[in-house]
Amino acid sequence: MKVFISDDQEPQRLWLNDIITAQLDELQFNYELASVWQPADVLAAVKKSSGPNIYFLDIVLQREINGIQLASRIRDYDPDGFIVYVTVRDDMMPETLSAMTTPTGFISKANMFDREHFIPQVHQVLQVIKKRLVKLQTSPEPTLMIRSGALLLTLKLDDIVYCEKVHGLRTTRIVTGDQAYVVHKNLNTVKAQLTNGRFFNDFQSYALNLEKVVTVDFNKGNVNMMNGDHLSFSRGTIKKLRTYYQTQE
Repeated sequence: MKVFISDDQEPQRLWLNDIITAQLDELQFNYELASVWQPADVLAAVKKSSGPNIYFLDIVLQREINGIQLASRIRDYDPDGFIVYVTVRDDMMPETLSAMTTPTGFISKANMFDREHFIPQVHQVLQVIKKRLVKLQTSPEPTLMIRSGALLLTLKLDDIVYCEKVHGLRTTRIVTGDQAYVVHKNLNTVKAQLTNGRFFNDFQSYALNLEKVVTVDFNKGNVNMMNGDHLSFSRGTIKKLRTYYQTQE
């Protein structure tokens, strides 16, 4: 687990680093403090990490995007991460909810540099995170969480049959056993969450749940899925799936 502290005011960021890491140590978190805080650097690091991570974000970051926008993009790669807003702008709390960033908590900067009043706020939020971590780690069902406009879509990975790129649009069609969802996210963003070993992600325009594949005709390039859908691929494309199966033998 990584801990990110994103605040563009260096004195505040350094003070937060000291306070937050001390409380993490006291509560015996197993964590790594990320050295990056700029939005672009945070997102690059999140893409490479497995999560869930903890994010302490200043809402009014004076950068290319603010804290709410950063949280929204973090959700694309770390849907189970814990987002905590540290801010003087209490009036912007409703905006964080309407942006579907599902924050774990808010810490007011009104008590910044006042250890007596600030530390209990940090401690309380971290206690909540620790309890949720225990529940998350004992949960057997991995999920896909995608925010698309006003829609926050959460699906069990086991329910997904395949995902398909909608050509010409930055859109993906996610197909389950009895329904299809169209989300305004590119397929690579969706694939980033399909990493538990059951999905074949090497096709450019598809991600297949291998547990939902019924039959494959490598000569004709046809794949029949458990929900009754029949997918067709070129010979060059279907070779990738053949190679995968051969390496698993």
